[in-house]
Amino acid sequence: MEKPHSYRPITQSRRFSFFSSQSHESITSSVWEDLNGSLDHLLQERYHKSHPSPNQPVWWLDIRDATDQDIASVTQTLSIHPLTAEDIATRDPREKVEVFPNYYLVSFQTLLSSPSSRSNDDSHRTDIPPSAGLYIFVFHYGVVTFSPGGCGHVRRVRHRMRKMHNPEILSSDWICYALIDDIIDSFEPFMRTIERESEAIEDQVFIARIDDVKALIPQIDFLRKKITHITRVLHGKVDVLNGFVKRCQAPGKGADADAVFPNGDLLLYLGDVQDHLVTTLSSLAHTDEIISRSRVNCLAQLSATNIRVSFAINSIMGKLTLLAAVIVPMHLVTGLFGMNVEVPGQHSSGLSWFFGIVGVFGAFMVICIAIAAKMRLL
Repeated sequence: MEKPHSYRPITQSRRFSFFSSQSHESITSSVWEDLNGSLDHLLQERYHKSHPSPNQPVWWLDIRDATDQDIASVTQTLSIHPLTAEDIATRDPREKVEVFPNYYLVSFQTLLSSPSSRSNDDSHRTDIPPSAGLYIFVFHYGVVTFSPGGCGHVRRVRHRMRKMHNPEILSSDWICYALIDDIIDSFEPFMRTIERESEAIEDQVFIARIDDVKALIPQIDFLRKKITHITRVLHGKVDVLNGFVKRCQAPGKGADADAVFPNGDLLLYLGDVQDHLVTTLSSLAHTDEIISRSRVNCLAQLSATNIRVSFAINSIMGKLTLLAAVIVPMHLVTGLFGMNVEVPGQHSSGLSWFFGIVGVFGAFMVICIAIAAKMRLL
């Protein structure tokens, strides 16, 4: 299993941000103690179990790259279950939804921004984006999120909240939906990049030269690795959302009798997210099929090229063997002439015997080559 992204505490930056629908402004801070003036909203959630009032303002506290001390402070303030706090502290990569008496937790894996730096050898490829956990605590009137550095979900959702035409629909459940929807939407840039790369590879497979085809194989393997990584991150969200929707459709039973459940409007929003997620996974599966076919075509083209080269080498070796078979008998004759024995024309003056013997050799070669050419051996 891939090691989850580790949070890197940034003590000098403003890691805490508090948003209220009453003022539509965000209060940022670098330490937990600076938010004491805004903790009154949080303390109301500690033991509150009644249904939320539509006139009550909604708050949202986000802790980016949380430390163990930050987790302990929020856990003590909001009476968060110790097992939940342990999951956040250990950066549990499991995606799940857990319901408690005064809140419910949604844990999703998201992709962080891909580094802009690229290696010199692989300047045409983007790095595989790392994944990290985003933990969402949904209370009656507010939300607490533990977000990793490098993701822009909090900033985008708050910008979306400020542009809402109907502020009456704003609730803690809606913030949870907006975060989940933004997590799914954040995969779109990577999807578009994968689709462009797959189309480019598919176009190059049949027109590339042999050297280019060899270079395509590592590109295909890298792209399939990226598709597998994104599919793994997305696949768990289907089961989590399906289970969450089924659980919300029949609340108030058994151990969940006093638990906090989202209202019916959130179920409509989650249905839209489910459809988007299924469409994204289908597109990934289709792209992976295209890449698999391109890889097979590349290997087939390399195999056909190797066969053609093998046939050419065998043909050349056959011709060289035939020429050697023609020349070997003449070597045998010239070898006999070099021995200390009587040879024809040894005592004759002039070069008639020499040119006669050379002519016989030449005629023998011409006859043998003509016969080989007629038999299509050359």
